[in-house]
Amino acid sequence: FFNFALLVLLSNWNYHGEASKAIISQDSASRYLSIGISSIHRKNKYYLMKTIESIFSQSSPEELREIVLVVYLANNDSTLNKQTAKAIKDGFSSHIDEGKLLVICSSLSSYPSLRGLQRNFLDKDESVQHRSKQNVDYAFLVNFCASLSHYYLMLEDDVVCANGFFSIIQQFIHERMEPWTTVSFSTLGYIGKLYHNEDLPKLTRFLLLFYDTMPCDWLLELFHQSKAQKAIVTFRPSLFQHIGRISSFHNMENILKDPEFQEDTGDFGDFPAASCYTDIPVFDGYVPEDVCPPGKGFFWGRNITSGKSFTIVFETPIVLQKIQIYTGSAEYKRDILYSGYVELGKVKIKGNDGATCRIYRRAGNFRNGKFEVDNFDQIMEEQIHCLRIQVAVTQKEWLLIRKINIWVKKG
Repeated sequence: FFNFALLVLLSNWNYHGEASKAIISQDSASRYLSIGISSIHRKNKYYLMKTIESIFSQSSPEELREIVLVVYLANNDSTLNKQTAKAIKDGFSSHIDEGKLLVICSSLSSYPSLRGLQRNFLDKDESVQHRSKQNVDYAFLVNFCASLSHYYLMLEDDVVCANGFFSIIQQFIHERMEPWTTVSFSTLGYIGKLYHNEDLPKLTRFLLLFYDTMPCDWLLELFHQSKAQKAIVTFRPSLFQHIGRISSFHNMENILKDPEFQEDTGDFGDFPAASCYTDIPVFDGYVPEDVCPPGKGFFWGRNITSGKSFTIVFETPIVLQKIQIYTGSAEYKRDILYSGYVELGKVKIKGNDGATCRIYRRAGNFRNGKFEVDNFDQIMEEQIHCLRIQVAVTQKEWLLIRKINIWVKKG
């Protein structure tokens, strides 16, 4: 039973992760990202296997070399834990053998008291006990992962991932210069929350100190505030979507979706160095730089009138191979570009409001808020300096540009 990395750690609250150091190979400790999932079995619907499959299938072989997934089986029934562990082994044996997947569990004997707890929010005793146990579940999981990697990502056991989520997270963290405690890659609860691994022992203590005080997502909010990060850093669009319909508590139906999730398929393109400019009035700080490749957020503008434009100026000239531009979002479906086109520019020049190009030629039109063209290099092999999104007809709706994917011809 222990041969496929089911690690049973009883009554071991070592805040420095000594247990994991003794069990996990040195190779795992050098990885970039550990992903933690705490899982409770649901009688009517169980999503864990689909979640694990999504993590592995939405990552390339190169990305998987930098990931270790840790699943904490938090069922009170040890027989059920063993059955679930066997199902994971049968479905993902190759990932287990390669050290990419670890399964751990514990015993309630290692938990603080879950009875007679204070009812701070007039909840029923069962509800208080459930959320308090959940806090301890996460504390155990977080503590175990403290020495496995450079960063830690918290997920639930009923989510699916966007394609290439690892590279997007890595790129975002690499480019962020301001200090941070928590970055959120989902707008929901405790899905997609990223931490520095050196903060995990502190987070473990924090969850245990207030385990019987409030729900986990409230504690996670207070944790980054306690470390002087006033507001959570949120990446958009969300990289993880909640798929569960049945809650782990009393198997109640709980339909909760992240409106910002975008499950774009395939590659996310190349990241040529570029600057972005627009004469469209910006709404609430959603500036052009947020969607400019590699696109760590989105642009949102208002007063979309004919002749307005959004321009990408490349640092060095490129030969295009493929372009994908998406407007609108799952939550703001009407904020698309209804009538517009894309132009390719040459001869870069400086202007009063940044840079642009002297000569443009039309490359194609937007359809249903999208612009997608493949095999650009077969149409024109000329180098370009600019790419411009042009508004053709005035619209009453605002414009949200959520994704600009660019592929560059190599060689």
